[in-house]
Amino acid sequence: MIFPLMPQTEMQGGADFLCKRMQQSIQTAKCLDWFVDHNALARKDSPCFKCKQGEANREAFARS
Repeated sequence: MIFPLMPQTEMQGGADFLCKRMQQSIQTAKCLDWFVDHNALARKDSPCFKCKQGEANREAFARS
């Protein structure tokens, strides 16, 4: 189950990619928003919690 949160700031745009956990195409910006929010709030029932693909996206974004 996904729990979209209302972050104070949201990234804009980004390329689409196939999310392995959610089995759908989502934007990189949305992945980063969900990954950071769900890990910061320890939402363990979310597919974004401790997601390796989301972590890799975050690291790639941080390097850019």
